[in-house]
Amino acid sequence: MNDRLRDLYAVPPAEFVAARDALAKELRAAKHEAGAKEVASLRRPTAPVWAVNQLARRSPAEVEHLLETSERVRGAQLRGAGGDALRAAMADQRAALAKLERGAEQVLRGAGLQASPGALRTVQSTLQAAATGSRELREALRSGTMREALEPAGFEALLGAQPPLARRTAASAPPPEAPHAVAARPAKGAAPGNAAEAASQAAGAKRVARAQALEEKRRAQEQAREERQRAREALRLERSVQKLEARAEAADRAAREARAELDSARADLQRLRS
Repeated sequence: MNDRLRDLYAVPPAEFVAARDALAKELRAAKHEAGAKEVASLRRPTAPVWAVNQLARRSPAEVEHLLETSERVRGAQLRGAGGDALRAAMADQRAALAKLERGAEQVLRGAGLQASPGALRTVQSTLQAAATGSRELREALRSGTMREALEPAGFEALLGAQPPLARRTAASAPPPEAPHAVAARPAKGAAPGNAAEAASQAAGAKRVARAQALEEKRRAQEQAREERQRAREALRLERSVQKLEARAEAADRAAREARAELDSARADLQRLRS
């Protein structure tokens, strides 16, 4: 069944519904009613999610590297690592994300799909949320069977807690507390060593929060710079196109005039010869 799902999520979005219905029909014919019902309920993935799934097939080493760097970020925080170690781990994670985002852009363009800034942000957020999420999400990323876009938030982006969309499947479980709250409140009767460890974890969580806030600010500034640069480039190209169109129109007009003069000269020559 897992292999069949992998094959299903490999098909282009435009072909997903037909492939899904065919697989559900095949499973019903084979008396696999539960599997057929699960497959029939699957929704067509959006283009960004489809691109994320293709990365597992085309760039498995890069996907594995993202999972490894995300684990290092989480480990650095849980150990209460110093700022330099945490920043280095986060830089490696950002580099892995950026490489996969570029790969997803190529996938989208190669399939004739839109690779807009919004689509690529969805790719990045889904990659990050899956790489830092539950074991089930990490395995879905690794196997290329992501079903929907995800959005990391706060500590979940770094600590690997389940993101909001993932928690929908665990509604019966009690809501998890924020990592900093868990770390800051030791159990009654806890030994002094445990209290010190909890305090260290709380301090580490605060460092992560500050680093995350700075990182989000940096990304927003970078995105704003890129958008301004794209706007300037679009304006420059538009002006260039207008100039070229004017030159082409002038050239066409000159060519028409030259042809008219040529025709007149030929007519005069013909009259003289006759």
